[in-house]
Amino acid sequence: MKEATQTHTDTKVVSRQEMLDSALDDEKEKLRTVIQELFPPSHILLPQINQVYELDLAYGEYKALSDAELIQRGAYFRSVHGMLTHHFRICMNTPEQVDASARQERKNFFAANIFAVGYATHGLFPYRGKFHPQMIKAVMNMMGLRPGDVVLDPMAGCGTTAIEASLMGINSISYDLNPFGCLMTQAKVDALDIDCSFFPRLLASAEETYNKLHVHMESPALLPPAWYFRGSSAATIELGRPLDRLPDRVQLLLLLCYFDSVGYASRRKGKSPKDLFPALLSRYLAAVSAFSQTREELDLKLGRAEVMEGDARDLELPNQSVDGVLFSPPYSFAIDYVENDRPQLEMLGVDLSCLKANMVGLVGYGRTAQERVASRVSNYFLDMKKIMQHCERVLRPGGYCVIVVGSNTNQTGGVSLEDGLIEIGGTIGIPLEFQVLREIEGIRNTMREESILFFRKAASATGAGCQA
Repeated sequence: MKEATQTHTDTKVVSRQEMLDSALDDEKEKLRTVIQELFPPSHILLPQINQVYELDLAYGEYKALSDAELIQRGAYFRSVHGMLTHHFRICMNTPEQVDASARQERKNFFAANIFAVGYATHGLFPYRGKFHPQMIKAVMNMMGLRPGDVVLDPMAGCGTTAIEASLMGINSISYDLNPFGCLMTQAKVDALDIDCSFFPRLLASAEETYNKLHVHMESPALLPPAWYFRGSSAATIELGRPLDRLPDRVQLLLLLCYFDSVGYASRRKGKSPKDLFPALLSRYLAAVSAFSQTREELDLKLGRAEVMEGDARDLELPNQSVDGVLFSPPYSFAIDYVENDRPQLEMLGVDLSCLKANMVGLVGYGRTAQERVASRVSNYFLDMKKIMQHCERVLRPGGYCVIVVGSNTNQTGGVSLEDGLIEIGGTIGIPLEFQVLREIEGIRNTMREESILFFRKAASATGAGCQA
């Protein structure tokens, strides 16, 4: 009797799995049918597209770009008329940016998102809350931005917009209040165009390099403020020289790797930053070298990137000086960015309490938790109105301001952040034109979805926002 019961149970389990597999096959078939309806056989999408928002963005690109532009700048296409896209070729030549000892879950995530997150220099220094580079590429295409145009990211984070803009030949201006965010952004965009010929010698001296970096960080006065670095014209490199004789962009790349080793060590038991630095440096140099090779093969003309430490609520830019605005306000209701970056900020000598007091979404007062949440939400919208007014002011007539915002009403007392931003946009002269909804995979425990809000300034606008 016991054996019969066990057999019956196993049969039910197999049957349930078969039902799940069948349902998944049905969904895949529906997706294939939709793709066939939207795109001609000559336009082949990337193999890992499995969400509705990705089809929305792919179709937006298809309608906005010519076939030649899709090959050069498309984000969701593998090939057009048999020609492989630049995006596909860049991603396929990107080495794995996951440590061999990393959890299988993490390895699976990067394997499943090879075209979305870790290509070019995006994979340097993992950062919580960053948006998908592939998505940002498609959004800029839908905004109508072209090579030579200028896109503004007033809250740059780890530099995703600036990197993608550079890859597409679009110039960018990035602001961030967080000095470490500025350092990351500058390091990643500088590494897109770097001399890799001496990398083998640099890697062979990884321990020596770490020791020199450690000495510099113990005496920060020896190292100029990293976010002021620009590319140097130094032609020769000798590893025996002090680090400050290396080209500026190489210094920044090494410094970012050093910071990465410090943060990584805090999450690895029994490992010091010095232990982890050589493997991280190897991955950094491999990623930069691989992109450098692809950049030369594709003859990419990179856009210029300007990175500035500054407050998005007080942008010092001329009226109507940018062609588009694209940013994501910090997910401060879900992620405390100051605490997240504490080790790096402390090494840079940043006053954490001062920074935290000025971060959007972190300031709230009250005797009870409910009062503090209500205060944070209220201050968030006051700050976002100032930021959006400046965005409207500096945006050219007819240009798009796109905001990617995540919202979990459990952390905002039931308030929808996206609804509040839509209301603000309508009152300051950049009404919402359309939006795309994206499910979030990486931090679903704190945020389940985010909205891509396409605001647009009227073609005849004269500037309804605040004045410089």
